[in-house]
Amino acid sequence: MVKVRIIEQAGAIVVRRRQGVPHVLLITAKRNSDHWLFPKGHVDDGETREEAALREAEEEAGVRAQLVGPAGIHTFDFGHETIRVHYFLATTDDKGRPEKGRQLAWFSYDEALAQLTFPDTRALLKEAWPAVRR
Repeated sequence: MVKVRIIEQAGAIVVRRRQGVPHVLLITAKRNSDHWLFPKGHVDDGETREEAALREAEEEAGVRAQLVGPAGIHTFDFGHETIRVHYFLATTDDKGRPEKGRQLAWFSYDEALAQLTFPDTRALLKEAWPAVRR
């Protein structure tokens, strides 16, 4: 029997307002540029999940963001590992610059729902959206 390893990650749902209208940051995955998602990645030793989420947003999308609060958890299997991503809602005024090998774009809520590749990330955005609209 193969033992499944659980990997804890953190991610950020980053929002920027343009003319008062909130837009959501999405980036493409490094392994598959057809996949649009939120910045996410590993949690370094000694780092909180919140710190990791903000660091990943800066590393992968070039935005310095401010934490708003938790936005939910997305769990998926990848090979013999289970990846558990703790997402946090964050805001920024930065336009961003994508990490090499990625694309970056800002989308309205409806556009982001249509662009996100995975149903679980669409559900996370729907769940977080009421906090964005405040």
